[in-house]
Amino acid sequence: MAKPKGPHGDGGDGSDGGDGGVPRPRRSRSGKSTTIAEGHQAIAEAAADGRPGGPGSRDGKPTDSQGDGSDSRRAQNDPELGKREDASVAEIEKARNEVAPRLQEMVDEAWDHVDQNKDAILQREGYQRQREELIAKGYPDEVADLIVERTAMGTEAHRHLANAIDAEADSMFTPESGFRLRAEVGFDADGVETPKVRDQDFRPDVILERQYKDPVTGDLDWEVAHAYDLKTGLKTGIAPSWSNNVQTTLDLPSAPEELRPTKRPLGG
Repeated sequence: MAKPKGPHGDGGDGSDGGDGGVPRPRRSRSGKSTTIAEGHQAIAEAAADGRPGGPGSRDGKPTDSQGDGSDSRRAQNDPELGKREDASVAEIEKARNEVAPRLQEMVDEAWDHVDQNKDAILQREGYQRQREELIAKGYPDEVADLIVERTAMGTEAHRHLANAIDAEADSMFTPESGFRLRAEVGFDADGVETPKVRDQDFRPDVILERQYKDPVTGDLDWEVAHAYDLKTGLKTGIAPSWSNNVQTTLDLPSAPEELRPTKRPLGG
């Protein structure tokens, strides 16, 4: 039996049943659960040039590209460079590393919020109406309840994360860094930002943007440097077709990244 569409709808990543339910932590090769923050931390710590005492350090201190001993992990975008140039790609990775811990906290806070308020959320008129429609179509009560719960949990977690990004966007990167985060930005098939849902081909849950200088006007503008997709359900990950479409259309250096709560909710 067909299930209702999730928060991405037709323009999303092909998730089923609203991507709700119990989150499944990612696993490392050793079998230990890992999160986005831990993954980026491992990447950062493994970089020899930034590791204290490593080959790229002097007297046991990390060095930046000028070798002055300052912190090389702080992202600083150069709008004069193209997004695909090596220096830009390196700064985009630094920006991802910088924001990863707080972004993971926001994901966990979003899931904690919906888990702790699940009963009240499910009593909302829209979700009760959805339940009644499913029962009218012949779904057993317990199946209708499960579908509505997973849809509601996924939808509300996405909404809570988007609100958190909007509220903290100005503090997650300094204006001088040339980077910023935005939530729930839709794009058409040509990669042009559009506010009209019906015209959207896809809508990442979060995007990382970098400044660039328009070669024609000389003005500074923003372009997408990385994309994230929130997963809260039992689904294993981002659909490859959606990932490939987003990466190709937005010309991203890396494939969209999955965001996922770190643990099973206590009430789940």
